Amino acid sequence: MLTIRQIALSRPGLARLANPVLPLARLAGMLYLTGPFRALEDLLAVLNEPVETTGISYDRPAALLHPYLDALRPFERIKNPQPPSRLIFGANLEPAEQFIALDSWISQNVLTRELEEINSLLCGPCGCTLCCTGPSAGQAQEFFEIPLAENETALFDLPEFADEKTRAATPDDEPSLLVNGAPFYANQAALYGWRNGWSMILPRGSRCPNLDGGTGGCRIYPDRPEVCRRPQIFPYMLDREPARDMEYQGRFLPAFVIRAKILAIWDCPYVKQFQDEIAGYAQLCGLEPIFKQNKA
Repeated sequence: MLTIRQIALSRPGLARLANPVLPLARLAGMLYLTGPFRALEDLLAVLNEPVETTGISYDRPAALLHPYLDALRPFERIKNPQPPSRLIFGANLEPAEQFIALDSWISQNVLTRELEEINSLLCGPCGCTLCCTGPSAGQAQEFFEIPLAENETALFDLPEFADEKTRAATPDDEPSLLVNGAPFYANQAALYGWRNGWSMILPRGSRCPNLDGGTGGCRIYPDRPEVCRRPQIFPYMLDREPARDMEYQGRFLPAFVIRAKILAIWDCPYVKQFQDEIAGYAQLCGLEPIFKQNKA
């Protein structure tokens, strides 16, 4: 459990959970689509009065929405039709109706941006290093995996393995990839270029090289990888479905399935402390909250 001081320091994050942007973004989308607006900026120029939706009052709607303009931009595709850039299916794996598909894509991107900020506000007061260390002696896993983009690997001063063998493997393969004659996770912490992309592998007792042992802080916090910006509440509006990818008029279209959930990782101290607030956030966004244990 968090201390009284940690809970007090978490209030800005809790305030954001209680007032999600997504209901306002959806309202703005309907106003844009049904109004005489050429661009979203035209709508924001007149959206100056307080508005209320789903029981939440937004005093400065235009100012709140402005940082999310890029995420909302796909609404303009309905008034200005363009070739499809992705495939979105419902839970029944039937193609989603156009507006539902559009809403799900916009929702995923709005939630991703907002939850990055909320997670940062809640994570800081915890002083927790759970995401930055390998399994302890009492945990069942042999290693923890931190997914990385290729351009993020340079942030970590670790050995790299990205030869023909690693490029043909994944961390979950059985038998495991051998490195130096032993399973990869029996070696020191390292960066691996797998078949499905790069990741940092933290074996038992290891730690991220950017974790400051004295302060418990991150040495590269302003430049930290994308995955480190989103512990431990995730948007799960859409789920990538590579098996349904296809080519269309010479272009590659990635496929997604609508899940309409918020996923929170139960290992995290602030998720345990604020589970009711997280569930409330999901419900205000019209989504199902899911709590999952990640490390055992």
